[in-house]
Amino acid sequence: MLTKVWLAVMVAITLLYAFLLFERGWVLLQDGQPIAVVMGIAILVFPLLAIATIFYEIRFGFRLAKLEKLFTESGMQAPEYLLRPSGRAEADSGKQVFQQIKSQLEKDENNFLLWYLLADSYDKLGDRKRARSAARQAISRAKQADAL
Repeated sequence: MLTKVWLAVMVAITLLYAFLLFERGWVLLQDGQPIAVVMGIAILVFPLLAIATIFYEIRFGFRLAKLEKLFTESGMQAPEYLLRPSGRAEADSGKQVFQQIKSQLEKDENNFLLWYLLADSYDKLGDRKRARSAARQAISRAKQADAL
């Protein structure tokens, strides 16, 4: 719950900042000088990009939370990792679980819960880029299966 409160606070602050930037951009656009107009356009675009990025990241997070709920309700057994104090998996344990999930996924490529587990495995091994990619695959396949 605390995470959601912090998320709401950060979104509110970012939206306030974006509104203030937008206002400054509008003032610069009305100045009429070419440099001011170019700066005004840039200042108008950046808050819109920030808002779009926040929207997509929050949507991604909510969809992953829904996948986690679906995984919990499915009754599938979560893999066991030997974890370091940091929360990352020990290399041997993580690689072993990763190989198990990968082999299951080769048999059932459309199983969005296995893609979710693969994303979790990548995350536990510290590979965030591949974890996000696998999570996107899980979301995409869950939408195809009408689970999201």
